[in-house]
Amino acid sequence: MFMGTTMMSRHSKRRKPLHSLSVVGVTASTVSPAGGCYFVRSKTSLRSNGIGQYCTDDCGSVMNQSDTLRVLVAEDEESFLKVLTTVLESTKRFSVFPCEEGEEAVAALKRSHFDIVILDYKMPEMSGLNVLQWINEQKMDIPVIMLTGAGSENIAVEAMKLGAYDYIRKDSFDRNHFPVIVNGVYERYLFKKEKEQREAKARRLERGLEAFELLSDSFSSFAHELSAKVMTATQLTDAAERFLQPNLSPQGKEHLNAHLERIREEYKTIVTIGDSIVSLSKVMNDNYLRVQTMHRSEVELIEKMKTPAEKTSQPS
Repeated sequence: MFMGTTMMSRHSKRRKPLHSLSVVGVTASTVSPAGGCYFVRSKTSLRSNGIGQYCTDDCGSVMNQSDTLRVLVAEDEESFLKVLTTVLESTKRFSVFPCEEGEEAVAALKRSHFDIVILDYKMPEMSGLNVLQWINEQKMDIPVIMLTGAGSENIAVEAMKLGAYDYIRKDSFDRNHFPVIVNGVYERYLFKKEKEQREAKARRLERGLEAFELLSDSFSSFAHELSAKVMTATQLTDAAERFLQPNLSPQGKEHLNAHLERIREEYKTIVTIGDSIVSLSKVMNDNYLRVQTMHRSEVELIEKMKTPAEKTSQPS
């Protein structure tokens, strides 16, 4: 069990030896980029983000710096867990919920919502990879950072395949750089969510365009057909009048003219309906053009949001 940033009680299980930690100022990161991720390479690529730490120029300004991010950290090495918790909470940007076992991490995820999850890949019973697999099985949409050891590149690759956003080697841990990575991961997550939402909107607009086009074509076709039928009926009525008039008595002619007048009034009503359909068709065409412009804008923006790797992987 854990609450807030209070460390949980010591378990009787044997601890892993503490790694040698590099806890000096920001230096060039040895964390390798993977899966389209980016990392700070030097001090010159950093800018202050207003919370006493730094953010890369690529992070953007998606987040409000006053927001506190809930971070679940699962690490069975108690001393390292305390370092991770202290470093993150010292920025006032993160609220850390620490745990020492994979099972505890799963239980916490079942109970509460977290913005970021940090997992040690090697824990007794349930490893970080096992927790990541469980997160995928539950279809939880949470950015995950994997903590790995020296020489565990294969684990890092496996974690990225399972959907982890980043990985950090413990032997290259830098306490000043650590909040930058965590902050950057969450901003990339928000960027990814925005891109997915825009892609979904573009798909909806595309379906709307198809519906508009079909309906507009149907209205135009119906109005044209209706106009042609009214014209034909009018011609037939006039021909019938010319044929019948000479053979009718005065009273018969009066009755015929009365009926023809009523028929012609109905024709006028039908013509008015046809004109309304034509007008509606024009309105729908205007809406079609408006939606088409919106769709084009979304597609262009989505294209700008693509990474270089996504652009090169597009079919020619």
